Amino acid sequence: MQRPPIIDEEHSFDRTMVSVMDGVQMSVVDDGPRDAEEILLFQHGNPTWSFLWRHVLHDALRQGHRVVAPDLVGFGRSEKPRSPAYHSLERHIQNLEHAIDAMGLEDVTLVMHDWGGPIGMGFATRHPDRIRRLVITNTIAFAPSRERSLSLWHKAFSSPLARVASTQLNAVVESAFRLGVRDPVPEDVLDAYRWPMQDKAARIAAARFVEMVPDGPDHESSKALRAMQERYVEIQDVPALVLWADADPVMRPTFARKWSEAFPKAEVLHVSKTAKHFWQEDAPSAFAGPMLDWIAKTS
Repeated sequence: MQRPPIIDEEHSFDRTMVSVMDGVQMSVVDDGPRDAEEILLFQHGNPTWSFLWRHVLHDALRQGHRVVAPDLVGFGRSEKPRSPAYHSLERHIQNLEHAIDAMGLEDVTLVMHDWGGPIGMGFATRHPDRIRRLVITNTIAFAPSRERSLSLWHKAFSSPLARVASTQLNAVVESAFRLGVRDPVPEDVLDAYRWPMQDKAARIAAARFVEMVPDGPDHESSKALRAMQERYVEIQDVPALVLWADADPVMRPTFARKWSEAFPKAEVLHVSKTAKHFWQEDAPSAFAGPMLDWIAKTS
């Protein structure tokens, strides 16, 4: 598959490559004035890449902000290790640490979605002095205290057999963008999400991230989640905004309430009752507007 034209039309931002853990290369959008008052770092999750944020990035650039949007290792234009064992929550937190260090970023507003939440909050709790604000949207970063049942979608993709199927058929991407949006995603947009994963080996990260969702306190991701959760009290004075799409079939509105309990000073906005998990496709302006207004209000 050639690069879909929509990528050049809607996602032609300045980029840089940085070395992260073990010398692996991470591709990062880095656009806007270097002397901007605000640095907004947008962290995507599974199975997307920085293309997800394109509409919001354009809105932020129009307000004069510097925008940074890493492609997680294994996704987008970043290097794609072929071993499933490469991927863990801890490693991806450390990758973000390496990227932010390499770019010399300070006073960052973290905007976190999906797996971007645990990865971003992992960074924030280890480096609170480098965080200006937190924007938390349709994500969860809490360790389960007991065994729990995952969603049917997660169950379907959480076995070794499912990993084989998802790497052969790119099934994580295909299903996520059918279940996680309110309105059908145009085929050219779907192609932009398929494009980085056209090689079967490039689909390993998407499959592994599903397996990384914890179903109990002894799960491989739970240790890192517990560590950051224990330190949330230390960053409660950091301005925080919780933005929620209430029709998300997995990250339901009850998770927004859980964030407000962990961060009592946070402002909570239930932006849409109809937008689903990937609100960046369903209603980007409806979310970007309140977020950017809040950033201006808290400057």
